[in-house]
Amino acid sequence: MQERNDEAEGLATAIERNRGRVWALCYRMTGNRSDADDLAQEALGRALERGAQSRAENPTGWLFTLATRVCLDHLRKVKVRRRLTELVDPLDEPAWTSSPDAVSPENELVLEQDLRFAIVVALQALSPRQRAAVILRDVCGQSLTEVAATLSTNENALKALLLRGRQALREARGHSQVDVPVDGTLVERLARAIQAGSVEDITALLAEDVWGVADGGDVVVTARKPTYGRNTVSKQWANAKRKLGAPVGAQVVWVNGERAILVYLQEAPEVLVSLVHLETRAGQIVAQRVLRDPKRLAHMRRASLGSSGA
Repeated sequence: MQERNDEAEGLATAIERNRGRVWALCYRMTGNRSDADDLAQEALGRALERGAQSRAENPTGWLFTLATRVCLDHLRKVKVRRRLTELVDPLDEPAWTSSPDAVSPENELVLEQDLRFAIVVALQALSPRQRAAVILRDVCGQSLTEVAATLSTNENALKALLLRGRQALREARGHSQVDVPVDGTLVERLARAIQAGSVEDITALLAEDVWGVADGGDVVVTARKPTYGRNTVSKQWANAKRKLGAPVGAQVVWVNGERAILVYLQEAPEVLVSLVHLETRAGQIVAQRVLRDPKRLAHMRRASLGSSGA
């Protein structure tokens, strides 16, 4: 009896300690805040119902297994086919906006506890099983044996799955050797250029091999494919300025652990225009992901988020 009580207490402690990590796993798997809320809650609910099945020596790993299987079941049912330019829900809550430590990006494809916007977007390009394998192995730090058991496969098949998943992640990133975290000075300079309406100043910050995507959801019309090269991306900024036809403000905010830029109408600050997420390298912008979808911008709280003066 005492042993069962100890196991129950151990599971309850593991649930409380890992509630955020389970949610983060579900967010990485889906890229959707609402789905992550529901799936994490379902996984933790199953854990409580099936407490007797948990392995006392590794309740955390058991929680990750449950959450992964819940996510895979969900993705099989919805069969989401994402557009090339589709982005994910941004995270602006303080609990998810701590800056990652600077590391050598060529040594780490996905950082432990990494919730950077670009990474979560790129993960969505992987198949659900590839995504699960990469997250469990490279982010959660599970062993090959544990991940293979979760995915009901053997270790040799898992190694092949990981190889394909990591390669797909590199391709989806476009640029993998980038500043981690993003160069805050460049973010500030772009914010000032956007607010000044200076396409010339924006262009001067772009690398020759810059690329970008814009996602307007089902509301705002944007390019259906990624755009490549300084001239093309610069023209997009010029076209956006012309089509909007109104002065904008630009505030530097923390999103997914990095600085990003929230663009809003100066005459109506509550009207959000876009969220601009950057990747930088060697003093230039090498990638930009622009969220224009009003539904996903609606939760962004311009006034309550810290600004760096832009």
